[in-house]
Amino acid sequence: MHHNIIFTDLDGTLLDAASYSHAGALPALSWVEASGIPLILCSSKTRAELEVYRVRLHNSHPFIAENGGAIYIPPGYFSFEFNSIKSNGYNLILLGLPYAEIRQQFVRLREQSGARVRGFADMSAAEVAALTGLTAEEATLARQRDFDEAFVFDGDTDENFLFAIESAGLHWTQGRMFHLLGNHDKGRAVEILLSLYRRQFGMVASIGLGDSLNDLPMLRAVDRAVLVRHADDSFDTRIDLPGMVKTRLAGPAGWNESVLQWLAQQDEAQPDRQTLLAIFNAALAAADPYNAVLKAVRFEQKQLQIAGAVYPLDAYARIVVVGAGKATARMALAVETLLGDRIDAGLIIVKDGHTEPLSVIEQVESSHPVPAAAGVAGTRRVLEMLHAAGDKTLVICLLSGGASALLVSPVAGIELQDKQETTRLLLNAGASIGELNAVRKHLSAVKGGRLAQAAYPAQLITLIVSDVIGDPLDVIASGPTAPDSSSFADAWAVLLKYGLQQKLPARVAEYLQRGMAGGAEETVKENNPCMNKTRNVIIAGIHQALAAAQQQCGLLGLASRIISDSLQGEARDAARLLAQAARAELAAMQAHERRCLLCGGETTVRVSGGGKGGRNQELALAFAVETAGLPGVSQLSAGTDGTDGPTDAAGAMVDGSTAARARKLGLEPLGYLDNNDSYTFFQKYDAATGGSSHLKTGPTGTNVMDIQIVLLSKDGTLIDTG
Repeated sequence: MHHNIIFTDLDGTLLDAASYSHAGALPALSWVEASGIPLILCSSKTRAELEVYRVRLHNSHPFIAENGGAIYIPPGYFSFEFNSIKSNGYNLILLGLPYAEIRQQFVRLREQSGARVRGFADMSAAEVAALTGLTAEEATLARQRDFDEAFVFDGDTDENFLFAIESAGLHWTQGRMFHLLGNHDKGRAVEILLSLYRRQFGMVASIGLGDSLNDLPMLRAVDRAVLVRHADDSFDTRIDLPGMVKTRLAGPAGWNESVLQWLAQQDEAQPDRQTLLAIFNAALAAADPYNAVLKAVRFEQKQLQIAGAVYPLDAYARIVVVGAGKATARMALAVETLLGDRIDAGLIIVKDGHTEPLSVIEQVESSHPVPAAAGVAGTRRVLEMLHAAGDKTLVICLLSGGASALLVSPVAGIELQDKQETTRLLLNAGASIGELNAVRKHLSAVKGGRLAQAAYPAQLITLIVSDVIGDPLDVIASGPTAPDSSSFADAWAVLLKYGLQQKLPARVAEYLQRGMAGGAEETVKENNPCMNKTRNVIIAGIHQALAAAQQQCGLLGLASRIISDSLQGEARDAARLLAQAARAELAAMQAHERRCLLCGGETTVRVSGGGKGGRNQELALAFAVETAGLPGVSQLSAGTDGTDGPTDAAGAMVDGSTAARARKLGLEPLGYLDNNDSYTFFQKYDAATGGSSHLKTGPTGTNVMDIQIVLLSKDGTLIDTG
């Protein structure tokens, strides 16, 4: 078995040449990240610049800076020792000359030749920004060079200057800019890094993607070379290698298409499992909160433009960022990318382990789905920030799924343990998210519009990643900045529906009954003055995720249809419906035809057993039982946040052979279902088969409910994802 390694240029290749966005490559990037494939950034950019992109891309692998000037390897990345030095928190393999020497030679050659040429050191950050289209902050990082000098000619290219560089025993290359460098290039760095990967893994397969002359050495060093089309539909004519692939599309879209095709060819041993993962990862990419914020928000000429509205920053004395949810850290990272040190204060509350490396906005971690003391303490600090906000304050609130349990402030007279017990009772009873939130809002000092009330009279903009069917603003995150249409009577009706009125903590029952009698303040309604200065904008949800999944099916040559974007109810009932849909679809298909059914929503599990699991694992296991012995069917069911119930799994993948194989191994699926113990089932099943039916992605940084993917093949062959 071989390991796949990807080397990539950035500007004009993985990043759009004009906007520096990687959005067009998101489906392939998600597949790469989920598969743990090393993605090596190999660029003319500086270490400081590349560190920013590593954060944006969730990248923890080695990288190559300044056209091969140095290889930066995280400590402990390889399991063996190799020649390197310690520098800036990395194991550094130094290949280039020091920048001071490069710069000295640049000045000498310029004076000798009389060339009209300027290096980055001759320019201010503002001049570099104007030249490149970078922001002022990014231009500052671009000037922090260690191994080569980026330069431009004032007028036409002076060939005499380039000849003088070569005569001095130095080298030049060209990407977006010209570069003066020593005896190094991207190819030498790639060869060294590949040798380390071979020591680590044995056999490796490599691909390199670039668009300019400085990428040629890298493309020579890899197994598959890909030349990326420029935005004007041209290619760099100086690059011509045997067997080289030229992309059909330009920039990151071409990168995406080529990487997906290459990965599909590399994973022929498990094509259907990889197909399920490719479709799921495309859906995740479309719901990435970082990219969703950058798509919805523009910062130009000291103005924020959000969904058609304009907010001149000169009108505000302070900018404050608050929020809560599983996806909020990625949202905050995007806001910092846009506004940087213009943010005066910020605090978000995230689920344990769902943080990002933020520089301005503070993060508090707390538990989910049952609220904890850390969430209470964090919410108290958020409220202090909002109470201090005046009418010259712009408050940006970031909300996503999970905020109901993370943004926690019980009303007076209710203790945290009361809310914890009430939440547990409702979850175990199988209450829907809307029902659960109707109760939680009436026990909270921040939910049901009360966070907006705390921010008033500040201008409040709330950016929302929706995890609720239909995107109702008053249900997502329990609607802390939206008017609430529910009442104390509605909350009590939920408890009556599930027969919990006698099991509730006494303080909760007394408070809700007092509220129904008019003795406690209702949640915020539409006519409250604070709503006049509040704007809620949904920037991502299940619709975008399913649309991207369907688009990915098309790229993979699969006919597909979305059968529901609002799947709900008991997980086992949903599995039965999906199995029926799969059987009907198979019956209508032609021989050797392949199709895909897509579904999204959020089911529930009425807990009656003592096992461990989550709604997606339970749905997948129930689907395996419903389709037992059915050839040509496989399914993935997973939470887009990377977690499923109180487990470390996102969900599971099954097929028509799963139930029979399990029974041969002494694992009875129905017994595990009856005990709500799907997690244990998949643990034991994978251990016995050596497979990977259990889907464990880790935190994805987003949360737009759950996705089910049903892959169908009419050729009559059982698809084995185990």
